[in-house]
Amino acid sequence: MIFLNLLNRIFGPKKALSRQEIEDYKAGTGNTHDIESKAAGSDFNDQALEGWKSTSSSVNDGMWATDNKMNQFVNNGSAGGASTKGMTLSFVLFTLTMLTLIIFTYQGNSAVDKNPQIVEKIKDESSRSEEIDFYTAISPEKQITSNELIKNQETKSTESQLPKAAVNKKLKAETTPQKTEVEKEEIQLPIQSSGKIPNSSKSNLVYKDAQEVFLSDLKNVDYRAYRNRPIKVRNTLDVGIPASQSSKEEKQEFPSLQMVEITYIDYLTTSSEFFSQGQYKTALKHYLTILDTYPDDVNANFYGGLCYFNLGQFDQATELLRKSYTLGYGNFREEARWFTAKALVEQNHTIKARYLLGEIVKEGGFYSDNAEELLNEIKR
Repeated sequence: MIFLNLLNRIFGPKKALSRQEIEDYKAGTGNTHDIESKAAGSDFNDQALEGWKSTSSSVNDGMWATDNKMNQFVNNGSAGGASTKGMTLSFVLFTLTMLTLIIFTYQGNSAVDKNPQIVEKIKDESSRSEEIDFYTAISPEKQITSNELIKNQETKSTESQLPKAAVNKKLKAETTPQKTEVEKEEIQLPIQSSGKIPNSSKSNLVYKDAQEVFLSDLKNVDYRAYRNRPIKVRNTLDVGIPASQSSKEEKQEFPSLQMVEITYIDYLTTSSEFFSQGQYKTALKHYLTILDTYPDDVNANFYGGLCYFNLGQFDQATELLRKSYTLGYGNFREEARWFTAKALVEQNHTIKARYLLGEIVKEGGFYSDNAEELLNEIKR
């Protein structure tokens, strides 16, 4: 229970903003950082704050009509006991009917298909592939290309070999470099959990860098030590059906159900090549296929998120980028947070973007100068 409470404190949802907090934020009299922190941790809070910020009326005046309607509803409900009982009975009957239909439908479907799992997988992949084909790439100057990533990798590598004071532009030569809030530690695979519960303070969190492998000059976490399951992809070529399924009927009924197995590292290498060549739609399909087998794969989450970004799908981009680093795999943390902030700006989520950019600046990492510049651009 203590462990769950601690996790909830660190990663759990923020409390709802009060009307007074929104009023204070509009007037510029409240604790702006705390209010923006709440908004950044909840889509509901973020949308509420964005909405009220753009209005001139006070929150209490704006909510007056809603409060009145709620009071009327409560009063009418307490007066109409018989009506409430009737509604409750109708709801129960409706629920029972729906449960019955669901049970019969499930039993019927499980007995229909000869190969339901493979058929369903092919349907999902085809639908997803068709959806990706309709995406339109954003303008080239806004895209996150392999050249940009490689250049940043080389710069970070060079800076890491210099004295800390020489690369920290914000510190004077005679001052002692300040310790950033997030430290990084180089370790080797395989990674084992220490079993320790991290402290809720961000300054005590240590994001570890796992061993890396470079594919098409792009860094990737080296999973080869324990990625044993191959990536299964549908065979689109007529290379024959296994002997156990060699009858004419099966060839005609399931002409493309045969699955081909490819090793993880080979499939990741091909995916990296597509990304490096700017073929973001094809690369995205490959990275999503990896996630079908390994949902927690930081390589596929990071580069898949960048593909979504370049194709203008910023919601999906931020979702994958958030999954591209953990305490045990911090290799992409700096890049993922910076590109997430850029995606939030593209979506006009200024409150969330300002909060995240402020955190990046505070940490003083590789992207802190870029974050400070972007933060100044979107300040209200």
